[in-house]
Amino acid sequence: VEAYSPRTRTVAALERAADRGLSPGPGQDIQYVVVDDDRDSIERVCLVDEVDETTAYDQSFYRTRAVRAAASVLSAVGWGSEQIEQYLSDRESVPLSGFRS
Repeated sequence: VEAYSPRTRTVAALERAADRGLSPGPGQDIQYVVVDDDRDSIERVCLVDEVDETTAYDQSFYRTRAVRAAASVLSAVGWGSEQIEQYLSDRESVPLSGFRS
């Protein structure tokens, strides 16, 4: 935790893991879902093994990053963030449970 800047999502995930008695070592991945990026506490994230059908992810957080990634690819064909946002405006959000296998 000390190696990371304060208030990062990674720190929140590491603190959440520590509260559950888990202690990932250096270089070990910790998987989490951002559930409320506006918070500055461990409630900002949810560890992957805590996710269930009632877990709500931070749609705005993931949408912003997905649009940014799509724009970096689609800019070659003239689509920027505005065009992508317009295209997505009439699309339905999918609950987190829709991505579980």
